Amino acid sequence: VCMKKSHTKSPCCQGEIIKFGKRRRQCKLCKKTWRIRKKKRGRDAKRPAIDFFRKYINKEIPTIYRLSKIKHKQSKDQLKRKIRKGLLAFIENTALAQIPLAEPLIAIADAMIANINKKTYAIYFILIRPVKSQTPFITEPYVMIGNESWLGWQRAFNRLRNKISQQIRALVSDGHTGLISAAKQNCWKIQRCNFHIIAKIQGRRSRWAKGRHQKEGRLLYKLVDCILTEQSLKKVKVALNKIEKIKQETTSRQLKTYISGFIRHYEEYRTYLNYPELNLPRTSNSAEVTVRYVRDICNKAHGFRTIKAMKLWTFAVLKNKQTITCNGFYQPN
Repeated sequence: VCMKKSHTKSPCCQGEIIKFGKRRRQCKLCKKTWRIRKKKRGRDAKRPAIDFFRKYINKEIPTIYRLSKIKHKQSKDQLKRKIRKGLLAFIENTALAQIPLAEPLIAIADAMIANINKKTYAIYFILIRPVKSQTPFITEPYVMIGNESWLGWQRAFNRLRNKISQQIRALVSDGHTGLISAAKQNCWKIQRCNFHIIAKIQGRRSRWAKGRHQKEGRLLYKLVDCILTEQSLKKVKVALNKIEKIKQETTSRQLKTYISGFIRHYEEYRTYLNYPELNLPRTSNSAEVTVRYVRDICNKAHGFRTIKAMKLWTFAVLKNKQTITCNGFYQPN
């Protein structure tokens, strides 16, 4: 049987307790009083500075060091705590944009490598864009220890909702083996990024004036551009034969590798021409821009000490952006 409250003793002298008003009690021996329902002591906590955090992440205010020296009387530690509270409140109260599922979708993917505490992490970004829109929606990224891999992309795509995966018709990417495998496994059309192959070949044979092999670089650029953009298959085959001869004559092993891969998969660079109804972009620049936003905040914070902090700031950047503007559709003459 529970003891009645009248039998309890005071915490100070173990004496008898009597009422001292409606909400207070008193010890009979020492006359000390106390409140039966104690309130939290100190001033009320301020609201999280979400607006201040938004300005910080949008680069509307300078770094913490400059803020502590120029505009604010607060120290760097106080500003860090303020931004941290705003970060947590922003992530909790902000959701990613909802993806419309009533029409076919396109996936645009890219990965980012980060080194934290002598460990390598890969962050996998997947953007989903309706076929008739120019605005891809950002999905929640997947973080996995190690470099970009086939397994990482498989897990990243498996995290998508079934309704989204079923509506995807094509995948735009830089041609990583894990991405190509995921596209073939799901029977998606493959659009390889045109910019990546041009940059690779130009890296070995530049067409600019300071290049050591300027003439060969200009010829390669014209041939590659013809294969990527020309609708006439006869002209494309002629360009393929010419670029095959350059591959046989060149002394650069790396250039031979790039040209061989380009010739083998040239049709996957022309998917946007073969399937105009999908309105595919020629490049994966929207995913690369997303990666750049995350890298910018990493540089502003001078890196992160833990992967947990990296995830928080990555989620905050993506929730702040919500969508990325795509580079538009290619309209042949």
